[in-house]
Amino acid sequence: MNRQKEVYRLMSFKKKASLDVSISTIVIVVLAMTLLGLGLAFIKNMFGNIEELSASAFDKVSDQLQRELIDSNEKLIFSQAQISLGRGKSSLLAWGIKNDGTAKLDYWAEFTPVKCPAECPTVKELNSQWFTFRYNPDGNDTSILYSVNPTEQSIKRADLTVPKNAAPGLYLIDFSVYEEKGINDTKYSSTDIFITVT
Repeated sequence: MNRQKEVYRLMSFKKKASLDVSISTIVIVVLAMTLLGLGLAFIKNMFGNIEELSASAFDKVSDQLQRELIDSNEKLIFSQAQISLGRGKSSLLAWGIKNDGTAKLDYWAEFTPVKCPAECPTVKELNSQWFTFRYNPDGNDTSILYSVNPTEQSIKRADLTVPKNAAPGLYLIDFSVYEEKGINDTKYSSTDIFITVT
């Protein structure tokens, strides 16, 4: 009889223990899902804020470039002629272009290294790894050309990210835009940019 009571007590203890484990598991799963939801909402909110800040910063740069294009006789202006940036760091930049002609200007843009503290990056590396913009080597792809209507101006974004393996020092970069004319493209305008890598 005592044996049966002991067995019954052990069985009820196991049921109670398994019920406690089940409730604990459910509570942990609910807490984990809640924290995951809160974390995802936080990350989404942070990325939203970053995009808003980026758009706001570009709007400020765009306004500045438009004023400079109106006030000057220059056809091409870069947002910063002198940039100081650490390796692995990024900066939002832009260029402004004015079409003085009477026809639509279709063009492509290119950054070219002129002088570097060590071996210069190649033109391809500079335009695909350092600068982020719609790069169109030699203007060969007509579907991604930039264009400006006659007597108008346009602002385009070009973000700079200095590679982590870039040699520190001063880089002289030529930024040119070329008028797309088929076989013989002509340089529309150019400007120099000085990048100090720290």
